[in-house]
Amino acid sequence: MLILSQIIGIAAVGLYLLSYQLKRRKQIVWVTCISNALYVTQYILLGAFSGAIMDFLSTVSSFLAAKKNDHPFAKYKKPLTLINMLTIIVVGLISAFVQRDWIELIPVAGALLQTGGLRCDNEQTIRKFGLASAPFWLVYNFISQAYGAAIGSLLAIISVVVAMIRYRQKNYNYR
Repeated sequence: MLILSQIIGIAAVGLYLLSYQLKRRKQIVWVTCISNALYVTQYILLGAFSGAIMDFLSTVSSFLAAKKNDHPFAKYKKPLTLINMLTIIVVGLISAFVQRDWIELIPVAGALLQTGGLRCDNEQTIRKFGLASAPFWLVYNFISQAYGAAIGSLLAIISVVVAMIRYRQKNYNYR
């Protein structure tokens, strides 16, 4: 199971890295959604259930972000985002309490930052939130022995910085 989980983690990392290199918001959001779903699988195989739950909620966040302007989601996008973020916080607190381990709160911060970023319309802002969330996932992945994902978190930081520079230099009218 460890080898399978690492392979799935590497696939998740690849998609996550690709997502920030994409030009358009919708592409970034959908590829992130698929990456999060793979991370969920990896964490379940590793027994890192807080990470699995947080990435499941991040997958829901990605889906809601992708659909935020579609009917019927557009009408309820703010309440759905608030409910999603509150769910992340509550589930994270319950997980930390049940497992009696503050480390279980680390993915909460990563998931909240990612959720906030994916709701934004500006691609550079999405990347900034992704850059802010990566260190939290890096620490959690290392502690959870999700080494492929930990390497991916390091690579994600590099990927986001490269994408921010790349799109800024080409004058894509990003803020």
